[in-house]
Amino acid sequence: MIDRILQIIKEQKITSYKIEKGTDHHISSVAARKIMIGETTKPRRATIDILVDFLCAEYNVSRQWINDGTGDMYLKDEADYYIEKQGVRFELDELTTHFIDNQEMYLEKSDTIRLLIIDNIVRNKDFYLNNSEYFRLFVDDLVEKRIEKRLQELKDLGVIVKANKNT
Repeated sequence: MIDRILQIIKEQKITSYKIEKGTDHHISSVAARKIMIGETTKPRRATIDILVDFLCAEYNVSRQWINDGTGDMYLKDEADYYIEKQGVRFELDELTTHFIDNQEMYLEKSDTIRLLIIDNIVRNKDFYLNNSEYFRLFVDDLVEKRIEKRLQELKDLGVIVKANKNT
């Protein structure tokens, strides 16, 4: 883990002063410098946690990558996501904000939309878990099992039926 932290510090050219300022003086520039030059090879867990929080928040680094080396080093910037239709570009945050602001209207008008959203999340959970650190943090095993159980109950009651794509 410390090797990956040092890799980011080197790649981003982060100084010990930036670390001190960015961690609200929880890690001194002297302590940061000792970690950076290898004088301190096994920093305390609390120090590592503060340093990881700083790198993730300030440099958009993936916590998963820091912890175990899997996935992309950096999180994707939400500004990189958009939908373009008939020459009009809609940014993801703009669409998300619109949907959130008007979700009651959309969901009140159609049980089908609500159920399709839930079904899509359940069926594609691996995709969402691989591509969204926020989704991974939100969904734990118990929540996932409760959603699947509730979805099955609704299917058993006949509330959910397989939607015809042509309608």
